[in-house]
Amino acid sequence: MQLIRFLPVAGVALTLGAFRLPAQQPSGDDCAEAVRLVTSGEATDAHAGWALAHILSCPDGPAAIATRWHTADDRPETLAQLRGWNYQIHDQRIAEAATAVAHDASRPPGLRLVALQILVSYFDLSATVELRDLENPPRYPSLAHVAHPGARLGVEPPAEDMPDRVYALSRELAADPNPRIARAAKAVWQALTDARPGVAALPAGTLNLVNVCGRKFRVSNSSDIDTSVELITAPGRPTIQARIPARAARDLVIDVRDTAHMLFGGREVASAARGEQECR
Repeated sequence: MQLIRFLPVAGVALTLGAFRLPAQQPSGDDCAEAVRLVTSGEATDAHAGWALAHILSCPDGPAAIATRWHTADDRPETLAQLRGWNYQIHDQRIAEAATAVAHDASRPPGLRLVALQILVSYFDLSATVELRDLENPPRYPSLAHVAHPGARLGVEPPAEDMPDRVYALSRELAADPNPRIARAAKAVWQALTDARPGVAALPAGTLNLVNVCGRKFRVSNSSDIDTSVELITAPGRPTIQARIPARAARDLVIDVRDTAHMLFGGREVASAARGEQECR
């Protein structure tokens, strides 16, 4: 089940307004000063704010932003800077810096959550998650589609396997020692799986299908997140959709003559024949 909401990115509009790209390409001197102000953390909305916008058009801009990630604190204005840049430019160096921050248990949890949030856009450029949903994950987390034209690519565009890396990161951080990070990462893991189940490399046997009796089948899910599966009862027939909660099983009565085939992310993961003994 794919749940996607549309989001105008509340709370980011002011930051983006402050980061408008300059009308003319910055000079070399301007870029050198912008890099210095950004990497040192001196540039803020209140002081040398011009550098926050100029850095986006500088050749060394993405590298400077990546450096800022490595030295960033969790003050609201710093987090707003990082989020604002993410909605303007995507670059592999920035993605790697954010990934390192998300991994690092010594960094402030608020900063790690923002790193996890911006990395969702490296999974899908038009997607995001709200910070409030990372702080207090809903029962059914989902991605939100961002109502803006999207970020431009830096000198080093994101690697082709970044979606896979972001997915693996969310799954890994779901076991983070910090419960705040673990809850948020699990919510992202669930949302990414629902949005694009094909990227979920589930271990063999995670989803299982067995016949109980007659037309009654049991679908079990040993994963830590919910999964949505399809059941094919015969060629040409409509598929049956089923949502299986994490670490749980569901019994389904299926009108199948021979064998039921179960698919996850478009791939068959299990099958079971109809039982010879009818259910009582």
